[in-house]
Amino acid sequence: MKLMQRLKSVRLTVGLLVYLAILGGLATLIPQGRDTPFYEGHYPRLLATLILQTGFDRFFSSILFLLPALLFFVNLLLCTLDRFRRELRKRRGPRNFGPDILHLGLLILTVGAVISFSGRKEGYVEMAVGDKVELPGGYLMTLTDFTYIAYPDGRPRDWVSRVDVSREGKTVRSGREIRVNRPLPVGDLKIYQVSHSARLQAVLTDREGGSHPLSQGQRLKLGGVTYFFMTSEGEGPGATAVFHLSSPEGPRVTRAEAGSRVGDLEVREIVTVDLTGLEAVSDPGSLPVFASFIPILLGLVMTFYRKIRDGV
Repeated sequence: MKLMQRLKSVRLTVGLLVYLAILGGLATLIPQGRDTPFYEGHYPRLLATLILQTGFDRFFSSILFLLPALLFFVNLLLCTLDRFRRELRKRRGPRNFGPDILHLGLLILTVGAVISFSGRKEGYVEMAVGDKVELPGGYLMTLTDFTYIAYPDGRPRDWVSRVDVSREGKTVRSGREIRVNRPLPVGDLKIYQVSHSARLQAVLTDREGGSHPLSQGQRLKLGGVTYFFMTSEGEGPGATAVFHLSSPEGPRVTRAEAGSRVGDLEVREIVTVDLTGLEAVSDPGSLPVFASFIPILLGLVMTFYRKIRDGV
């Protein structure tokens, strides 16, 4: 009985809420789920070791979060059942189940939050028109168009990505738009429009007419020669691309304009390519979180209505 009394005490409720608020807030300031070198390179050694040893790099799936969240769930559940039992036994006056319905919503919200924090997965990719990316579930997404919309003063107004989605060779989404705050659902994922950037690209052609787009910072290995696109000097039609070539004859740096040759390839053009930044999010806890708002709002309305009616 003493254990039950402690588990449903208000002090435990307050203590757990303070703990989850403080540590949860700190966890949002530290990037989650990165590899060990990331923390060792971005934080002092002692702090990096502390983050890794305590599991703070994956706080929302660690015992630091799951155990207190479980205790809070048990605490709230016992309090709800205790109050609900007392309300059923009430012999005088109308019963008030508003707080119990509110607590039910909070219980669902707690479960959804734990599932969301521990099971949420995210992935980010930058794509140019024509690029393809494989998604979980056997989906293949192709960027068919990208539009950057700006205000007259140059400030960004909107980014619009248009994609085709196929699965097992069959198109399941055709010409679908992804805009800011208007994600595209694909299976268990939601694809969000999050950014826009640009990159230099040198388009190389071989003797057979094959095209080989090479972005700045990328490598292309062809015919025993590795081409590394370092940078571009100048802009527009007169721009010069700088390449580092590695071949059996040894490494060398060469410069080439559009129409000239670099190794066995010809530089067809040097262009700036717009990139769309898309984020894929899988959140298994989103449904119970949204569902919890119904009993929470209903419980609040019933509770306040009762207080207003009683003149409290």
